[in-house]
Amino acid sequence: MDPLDAEILDRIARFDPPPPDLDDRVLFAVELGSPEAEVAHRAEETLVGSGARAAGERTRTITFDADSRSVMITVVDRPDNLVRIDGWLAPGAALRVELRRPEPAPARTVTADDTGRFVFDEVPHGLAQLLVHGDNGTARVVTPSLLL
Repeated sequence: MDPLDAEILDRIARFDPPPPDLDDRVLFAVELGSPEAEVAHRAEETLVGSGARAAGERTRTITFDADSRSVMITVVDRPDNLVRIDGWLAPGAALRVELRRPEPAPARTVTADDTGRFVFDEVPHGLAQLLVHGDNGTARVVTPSLLL
């Protein structure tokens, strides 16, 4: 790296510094460390309930796509400053779905029903990631990290 490169990076850092929790986010994302997991990409996100509605009614719907399946979740802000995550797998299947959160929060696991529906309730705001465990030799699917 020459002096011009260093100057450019210094200017970027002054006007657009990285988020303070960037290190934690990166470590959380690579902690999974599973080469067998298929990484989904965020396909779509919509926000409902902003503006004049009460803050407790805000809802986000996020869709993640991978080659083997899609994962759609709706994140609903609860009045007690927690969130509820309603999710659906496509194609639908009764698979284990894990909600990963940074340490020291333990991972939570539920099993989707035969149609692919699953729910995580009373989830604190913060960094999270979903891991869908495959069955019969199908790949696991992991979503990118997201802020709840």
